[in-house]
Amino acid sequence: MTLADWANFSQIVGSVAVIASLIFVGIQVHQNTKVTKATALQMNADYWLSYFAMLADSRLGEIFAKGAQGREKMESLEFHQFFILCRATFMGCEKQHQQYLAGLLSEDAYRGYEATIREQIAAFPGVRAMWHVVRHTYGHDFAAFLDAQIVGYEVHARGSIRSQWHEHVRAGGSTASGHPT
Repeated sequence: MTLADWANFSQIVGSVAVIASLIFVGIQVHQNTKVTKATALQMNADYWLSYFAMLADSRLGEIFAKGAQGREKMESLEFHQFFILCRATFMGCEKQHQQYLAGLLSEDAYRGYEATIREQIAAFPGVRAMWHVVRHTYGHDFAAFLDAQIVGYEVHARGSIRSQWHEHVRAGGSTASGHPT
């Protein structure tokens, strides 16, 4: 073999090594993306679990219920606590919205998130009012998103979630939800 043959052979080996390296990097990037998405989903689940556990506390739950329903008779401290709870809600929602825009949440998970926003958060008059008070402190994309969740959707009738729950209990838990899938 001549020196030129060895040079050509080494170029072929080098090219194969580059291709193998690119395949390896591609696999690593794919695995890293999966881990990053799973981490984002877990962080969201952890956030909402701790948030709802906090609201399960009878005192904070009562304050949030008063504020969400828009009751005018709230003590100053209760209103301040409701304000903080709303800020925590909006901050969690904004973070989840940003993660979706960054491609870290699946379309399916995001559809459930949107329904939760419409039906369990933005559907209450007191929460809607608080959103209008603090809207300017959030990013433009998120503000437009939350505005869209509010516009065109009914405010909850008092006790509507509870009445829906009772309806399902009476039916033995077997009735359809009436919500699109």
